[in-house]
Amino acid sequence: MAWFRSLIGAEASEVKTPTRKSPNAKTFPAGTTCGVARCHNSSGYRCSYRDQTGARCKWWCKDHSVILNGRAWCQRHANSVKWLDARDGSIYEVHHVAAMHDRSPNLVGLLVDGLNADVLAYLKSAFANQRDIRIVTDASVRTAVEPKGRVVRTPNGPVVESQGTHKVWARGWGVYSHVGYLARVVIKATATEPPVVQVSVNGHTVLSRVPDWISNRGKGTDEAHDRAAFKHAVLQAINKAKLGENNDDD
Repeated sequence: MAWFRSLIGAEASEVKTPTRKSPNAKTFPAGTTCGVARCHNSSGYRCSYRDQTGARCKWWCKDHSVILNGRAWCQRHANSVKWLDARDGSIYEVHHVAAMHDRSPNLVGLLVDGLNADVLAYLKSAFANQRDIRIVTDASVRTAVEPKGRVVRTPNGPVVESQGTHKVWARGWGVYSHVGYLARVVIKATATEPPVVQVSVNGHTVLSRVPDWISNRGKGTDEAHDRAAFKHAVLQAINKAKLGENNDDD
């Protein structure tokens, strides 16, 4: 069989990935301008994003488009394709497609990027006494379904009543060794408006709230301050979980 494997290897080495050409810009339909507010350009591309209902994104000029894998995308949906782990292919398949106006996948992806350096530093410190550990950041955003409910006060005490399920988008960090996972920190966002961000550590929710800059939208607050406050709250919640304290090597 060695000759067969050698032949397969030789043939595989000759296969070249085809180069995908960038699409040509087009003039928009009459009366249509770029989807960015106050941009009056009337030529460029139609975003390739289409959700599971068949809804298609709008038109965007060259300055507000991103070319990925030979297709044009608006800047937000270019991120969605990246976060949702798109597979290369002739139809540019995506495993799970967010609804057209669902910003939660982008929110989760960007939150993890923004928190990455701080969370990695914390996890390295928390597990400094462990040997041969690896800490990884999820490459993509995944979808999940979680139960939702409300607390009802009864004569016998509070009771959680089930209200079905809702979709969430999740991305996070994992700490593992040869024995398996030692810790899992996950950032989730509900596919709602406004989105509720949940932070879980080893399956336990340690924070659940709408990000400050979203809840304060239209109130005249400083967005940079709101973002910093929310980031601090997330890091503080993760830190309070005290990961690694019961995992020291003997």
